[in-house]
Amino acid sequence: MASALVGCLEAQEVDARRPLAHFPPDIWGENFVNFTPQDILMMETYQQKIEPLKEEVRKMLINNHTDVAKKMKMIDEVERLGIYYFYEKEISELLNQIFEELSRKNFNIDYDLQSTASQFRIFRQHGHKMPCDVFNKFLDDEGKMKETVKGDIKGIVSLYEACHLRVHGETILDDALNFTTKILESIASVSEQARHALKQVSHFGIQRVESRFYITFYEDDESRNQTLLTLAKLEFNRLQLLYRQELTQLLKWWHNLDFKTKLPYARQRSVECHFWAIAMYFEPQYSEARMLLIRVLLVISILDDTYDAYATFDEIQQLTQAFERWDLNAMSQFPKEYMKLVFQFVYDVYEEFDKEMSKKGRPYAAQYAKDRVMDLIRSYYLEAKWFNAKYVPTFEEYMMNARITGVAQILGTSSIMGMDEIVDEKPFRLIAEAPKAIRACEVIGRLMDDIVSHQEEQARGHVASGVECYMKDYNLSREEVVAIFHKMFEDAWKDLNEELLVKANPSENHLPRPVLKRILNLSRVVDALYKVIDGYTYSEKLIKEDIITTYLRPFTM
Repeated sequence: MASALVGCLEAQEVDARRPLAHFPPDIWGENFVNFTPQDILMMETYQQKIEPLKEEVRKMLINNHTDVAKKMKMIDEVERLGIYYFYEKEISELLNQIFEELSRKNFNIDYDLQSTASQFRIFRQHGHKMPCDVFNKFLDDEGKMKETVKGDIKGIVSLYEACHLRVHGETILDDALNFTTKILESIASVSEQARHALKQVSHFGIQRVESRFYITFYEDDESRNQTLLTLAKLEFNRLQLLYRQELTQLLKWWHNLDFKTKLPYARQRSVECHFWAIAMYFEPQYSEARMLLIRVLLVISILDDTYDAYATFDEIQQLTQAFERWDLNAMSQFPKEYMKLVFQFVYDVYEEFDKEMSKKGRPYAAQYAKDRVMDLIRSYYLEAKWFNAKYVPTFEEYMMNARITGVAQILGTSSIMGMDEIVDEKPFRLIAEAPKAIRACEVIGRLMDDIVSHQEEQARGHVASGVECYMKDYNLSREEVVAIFHKMFEDAWKDLNEELLVKANPSENHLPRPVLKRILNLSRVVDALYKVIDGYTYSEKLIKEDIITTYLRPFTM
């Protein structure tokens, strides 16, 4: 990892030119700095207990005597319990087979609402475009949901979740979402399942957080499969220890950099960055990829806070020119010590990526990653020029630049850099060309952040956000713009859902499914962290409990 940097930030100067944000401090202290030999031994113990259970569940999955409904229910449970990666090949083959059988029957299946909606969701999640016509039998003569389904709470929750896999033109699901939302809101005071569904749609949620909730829910289900439950709890506990082991390594490096002292204006969010990386890929085989991605997240965080919440415009110009040269000698021209620290940090991280990827025979991966961070720096610089000139861009101008500051391209590129199954250059090139899935993620990321952050940012001095630009262009109120943006999110999710469906004739510019899953997970992070407030900056108010349960609360066996 990058070498520890020397020097310290000048004493905080009273300078009206600096748009200081006064971010909340780190809330984690020494919680994650130690990983003991006992922890390693416990990981090994969990692994030993897991192996025979894995095989037992595998036999259940491939049992030819199990009917389709029960098999689909088990696939759903395996996935929602967070252990699907043990059986990806088996699940894929089963779903292909079952989908073909249902296709031959024109999807004429005699299932209740819960099972129909559940199967619809599962097939859509795996890229199979199950037709929304399967819900027609639950409609009355006027094309509205029958009154008789209102009392089927499990069915209503299942339909609500399924609706979020819809694509453009599926009016029946648009109507069903409105219908189910009203019912869930009416029973939320007495139903934990309804409250959770309204708080966080499973398709939009961080998978590790959703698995934690589902394991707890499943444990109270009288129809639970005890073998599945035990395996899920053991594996959750094992991964919890793996995450803490990763965090220990991360925090040693981060504390050695001592940015808490040297760059006190910047957010200290190393734990939150690791949590973000888990949200991108929680599976154990991606440990190395997570550690790589975390460094990129911290680079973005430091650059964002430097350009947005500390540096003067003259300093921003000098920093940007130095990054364009990509030469350590450029630091000799910096008037402030903090500028050297920031430049050296970013430079070291990407030079290390170059060495790591070259060793793996994939130097192009590091080059694409570096190109994307330079795009981000240039976009931050353009925002600074707009603010310095007191210029409010049009919404179209703003979004051209915001596509980059929404970080879908840089994080999409960086996330696949550490994935061993990405073995050629093509996915990196496609991400840089911003196909539909990337553009959808950009809209979700940038505009959700703008809605929850723009008022605070404007108060301290900040370039106009998408909200202000849209208000100015169309002479609308904030409330009207927010409503329009929510419709944009909805359309962007439909675009992303469409891209996730298996294409009969995939085009040359269609992203491979493993890459699309990273883009999906990035959109999920944004939805979970920016739905109400800026949950990255104000983690104590939004995701503290999720982090505690993910890292510090094992299940009782």
